[in-house]
Amino acid sequence: MPRFLSTCRTQLGRLNRIFAMLSGLALLLMMLLGAFDVIGSSMLNAPLPGAFEATETLMVIAVFLALGLSQQRRAHISVEVLVGLMPTILQRFSAIFSALLCALFFGLVAWFGWTIAIKSTLAGEFSSGLINFPVWPAKIALALGASLMTLQCLFDVVAVFAGEDETPPAPAPEQEIG
Repeated sequence: MPRFLSTCRTQLGRLNRIFAMLSGLALLLMMLLGAFDVIGSSMLNAPLPGAFEATETLMVIAVFLALGLSQQRRAHISVEVLVGLMPTILQRFSAIFSALLCALFFGLVAWFGWTIAIKSTLAGEFSSGLINFPVWPAKIALALGASLMTLQCLFDVVAVFAGEDETPPAPAPEQEIG
C-alpha cells in the first residue's frame, strides 16, 4: 500500500504543479491585459477590446486551477489553535473530517461545474459585449480545478488513514517554489 500511495502522491503532485503553472500563466496574461488596457485607455484613448471579458475568464482559471496544489501544500488558510492542543487521535480525526467536508463541497462544485461546462461547450456559449467572448473555457477550468481539489482531498483522507499524511508545509514566502 505505501508504494501505491507514493505513486498516487507523485502523480497527483505532477498534475497539481501543471495546473498551478497554467494558473500562473493566467495571472501573467491578466496582468499584461490590464496593463495594455490601461495604457490604451489613458494614452491612446482606445481601451483594449474584450479585456474585461478575457480577464473574467482568466480569473476563474487562475483561482480554480491552483486549488489542488494549495491543498497539497497545506497553504489554505486554517486556524489550528485548538487542533494543536488536541491529542494525536483527535487531530487525525479532525484532519479526516475536514478533508471529507472539503471533498464533499468541491465534489459538488465539480459535479455542477461539469454539468454546466458541458452544456456551455455544446451550446458554444459566448458573453455578449463589445466582442463575443467564449464563456465555456472558464466553466471547464472551474470544473477541472474543483475535480482536482476533490481528488487531492480524498487522497488526503486515505493518506491520514494509512498514516502517510506527512505533507510538507507550505513554503515560506521567500523560498522558491518549484
